[in-house]
Amino acid sequence: MEFSQAITEIKKGQIRPVYLLHGEETYFTRQLEHALIDAIVPPDERDMSLTICDRDPVMAELVNMIETVPFMGGKNLIIVRGTQLFKASRKAAGDTEEKESDTGDERLLNLLAAMPDYSHVVFSTTDSADKRRKLYKTIEKYGAVVELAPLKARDVRPWITTRLGELGKKMAPEAVEHFLAAISLMPQVSLGLLSSELEKAALYAKGSVITRQDLEAVMSSLPEVSVFARIDAISQKQGGKALKLLQDELSTGENALKLLALLVRQVRMLWQGKDLASRGLGARDIAERLGVPPFVGEKLVRQAQGFKAASLEKAMVALATADQDLKMGRTDPFALERIIIEMCAK
Repeated sequence: MEFSQAITEIKKGQIRPVYLLHGEETYFTRQLEHALIDAIVPPDERDMSLTICDRDPVMAELVNMIETVPFMGGKNLIIVRGTQLFKASRKAAGDTEEKESDTGDERLLNLLAAMPDYSHVVFSTTDSADKRRKLYKTIEKYGAVVELAPLKARDVRPWITTRLGELGKKMAPEAVEHFLAAISLMPQVSLGLLSSELEKAALYAKGSVITRQDLEAVMSSLPEVSVFARIDAISQKQGGKALKLLQDELSTGENALKLLALLVRQVRMLWQGKDLASRGLGARDIAERLGVPPFVGEKLVRQAQGFKAASLEKAMVALATADQDLKMGRTDPFALERIIIEMCAK
């Protein structure tokens, strides 16, 4: 089951007796936890009926929590975070089935298969769950297994729209493109981080619409965001602005090698984009070749117009040298400044 199906069921009051939430996107995990808490346990009963464990309790204790009848009626909700019960077990080569009793306690398996109507259990882990385990199969049959993999950059737009609606804000089209372009640079999208940044932007914005200027002001410390502003400044030969953006990042302790890697990626795509454009390819075809969203391809084509192919090639060589020198400790982070100054030269 995916997150969207699980959250829809919960909001409709279709609550499963037991859940396994597994995957790296902890933002979705917390969203589901909050939805289940709101749906199952009234606020004035949470001191008695809500139990949150940060690790697996002793098996007998877990069984006892599930079987205990709520003091004032209602329902129990037990949340077990960071569970290790679903990790792959060591087995002999060639074995395809588990030889051990998944949990060492058949009583838990039997209980989860016939949960009392007054208890619900949620197991969560950022690890991948072993689908061969009896415990996994039991929850899959009698409850719900929800896989919470990180979103891909191309799938973030609908989530942004939903999150902005929750915040009571809208975002200007150019701000959305700027935001998504920055996300496309992230090796893995963290919805928790993005949600936090959107909340800050919503508070910073003076009106109901978040502008690109609002985003840049609030998110300037994120290198994935500022690299686009820096490339824009460089392509327009605004050396002072580009250097200030770089200095702001370095002053916050951002790793120079990470900043260099982001700049290398952008300069490489500018160089490739300019070459492909010279062969007559349109922005969408270029985006497909480079593996980026269409609007990022359009932006790259516009930015590439501010550079000569020879200057981009020269910048790539200089960046490669700076990368080696930084890793060997032969230079300082301000080697990036010299490269930016050269790229801004008329």
